[in-house]
Amino acid sequence: MKKKASAIVGTVIAGAGLLAIAPLTRTVHAATNQVVNITFWNGHPSGALQTQMHAEVNEFNKTHPNIHVTYSDKYSEVQPITAAMTAGDAPNVIMPHLDEAQQFAKDGYLVNLTPYINGKNGYTQKQLKNDFYASVWNGRAIEPGQQYILPYEENGNMVIFYNADLLKKAGIQSPPKTWSQVEADAKKVSALGSNDKGIAWTPSLIQYFVMVRDFGGKLWANSKETKFALDNQGAIQALTMLRDMVADKSMTITQNYDYQLDFGTGTVGMLIESSAGWTYDYQSAGGKFTMKASPAPAGPSGHAYNYVDGDSLAILKTGTQAQQQAAWTFIKWLASPQTNAAWDKAAYYLPTGPVAEKDLQSFDKANPNYAAAFSNPTNWMTDPAANATQYYAAENAMNSDFLKALNGQETPAQAVKNMNTIGNEYLSGQKRS
Repeated sequence: MKKKASAIVGTVIAGAGLLAIAPLTRTVHAATNQVVNITFWNGHPSGALQTQMHAEVNEFNKTHPNIHVTYSDKYSEVQPITAAMTAGDAPNVIMPHLDEAQQFAKDGYLVNLTPYINGKNGYTQKQLKNDFYASVWNGRAIEPGQQYILPYEENGNMVIFYNADLLKKAGIQSPPKTWSQVEADAKKVSALGSNDKGIAWTPSLIQYFVMVRDFGGKLWANSKETKFALDNQGAIQALTMLRDMVADKSMTITQNYDYQLDFGTGTVGMLIESSAGWTYDYQSAGGKFTMKASPAPAGPSGHAYNYVDGDSLAILKTGTQAQQQAAWTFIKWLASPQTNAAWDKAAYYLPTGPVAEKDLQSFDKANPNYAAAFSNPTNWMTDPAANATQYYAAENAMNSDFLKALNGQETPAQAVKNMNTIGNEYLSGQKRS
């Protein structure tokens, strides 16, 4: 998966070894005399995600003999898609991130899915509620009243992975359930010795935004999510907690994926991570110690929020009407709860809706480390669907003051105020990246 803050790299393995690809129940559709061929850039060019995607496409081809999907392991980013559209050799189906989809819709590249959703082979309102959580569906609404993309994957950006052996050595009997416990446990681990670190963390603004909500703070000034309201006590308290952990050296700040390497040495107690990071961190641990997962911590608000994001499915304005109809059949199948559940098992992603969640119950019971990443969907936060491009630009600009606060160069109160100001300048278009 591509992450906006940073890209996940490495070879993917599952928690207890390489995860076998779960077979999908085959429902073979009647063949016609004519096969419609479509092309797909799958967005996952390596590791277990590539293997799982290939398996899903092959399964679709077996069960839909009148449609054949040819896949290419390519990202659906702005530059290559724009070049392909200009050259006339763009695929039929792509997997864009939210900001990319927003740009493609603006450029007129995307097929409006609304007529398909409301059509004969579409969704009833009941099906939409069963297949997609409201936060997931609404988080893909890049144009009010129209739908250009279908949800495909959800990465939960807040979960605690921990070295159970090191926590036990520090006298910690159970993983932390609240942020105050995270802070206290980090201090106990770092007190073990000069080489031991309570937490290794590459600062993530979206993880900080989760903490803001956990501490009772606000992120947005309005329901349209077009203006920050970050200058509040919850935001200051969350940043103060992080700054204090850096100051007392119970948390070590890393760059990129250095925290994975540090974790693999066995000297780090906890990681503040995303669900999709499990396979990479587990690989780094390499069986040298017992690695486990604990759900997103709750804050003084009493809630444990999470921030979910991931790639979506879209149809480009390429090919014939028959190819676009076949593309709809394909992406609706990929977005189905059954296929989503198989994807989640392979990749440590979260279910996109209630039916997929139910399908995963027996798997989660047998794999508690995977189950730990799932939280109440009503507390899920998402990128603002209508202005994702400006939002990512704002994030990049806000990082400077965020890091200054963590390093003690600005007070948390001053940093929060500066972040709120600069963030709104980018959201409003006053400043551009």
